Amino acid sequence: MADWTDTFFTGLWSVLQRQSFTSAESEEQARFVRLALGLRSGSRVLDVPCGDGRISLELARGGIRILGVDRCPESVRRARRRLRAAGLPGRFEVGDMRELRTDERFHAVFNWWGSFGYYDDDTNLAILRGFVDRVVPRGRVLIHQINRERVLREFRHRMSADYGRVKIETRNEWDPVSQRIEGRWTITSGRRRQRCRSSMRVYTRAQMTRLMQAAGLDVVGVYGDVDGRPYDRGTRLMATVGRRP
Repeated sequence: MADWTDTFFTGLWSVLQRQSFTSAESEEQARFVRLALGLRSGSRVLDVPCGDGRISLELARGGIRILGVDRCPESVRRARRRLRAAGLPGRFEVGDMRELRTDERFHAVFNWWGSFGYYDDDTNLAILRGFVDRVVPRGRVLIHQINRERVLREFRHRMSADYGRVKIETRNEWDPVSQRIEGRWTITSGRRRQRCRSSMRVYTRAQMTRLMQAAGLDVVGVYGDVDGRPYDRGTRLMATVGRRP
């Protein structure tokens, strides 16, 4: 059965991804990932899905040994080009986080930019267990998402934004039964236009804690922003860190 993720991350979305974050923002997010996961030079890290590798590249500059995995071949090709241009070690591979093919073991795995809630709860738990299987004992897993408490309190059914030459318009609905944000997107750039949909499961802090525990992790930190502040109902994001016993 076809899934919305099969086609969403192609075409103009790939262009939008390149426009969404500045170099300074990527550096700041990479610093947070490094601190939250307790990384140091020589640590082995899996970034999935990695997109065009913007955070992994910043980690690699600090001596982290990175493997990035993403199901979008265009993003992986761009990540490889950027890695070569920077003269940094590391690897980027095409793959699906539901069926990770690597047998390597890592000191940490991170899942950034709200990429965890793509699927149903059973699949999301299976993905998380796959992450746990690939970290060493006492290794860490970081799951980043929007702060559900704040988003629902300030819910916007229509949104628009400009990212350089790319414009997006979204229509959003909250489904209280499935606990998902259902989105309809129109992405335009010049004469090009792409229409697509998204469906994101958004977890509360308690739900994410239970999910991590079910996957075999001890929750050791919940952060509300990339400056490391603790999570609360008003923070921008919820970044949950679990540690394998």
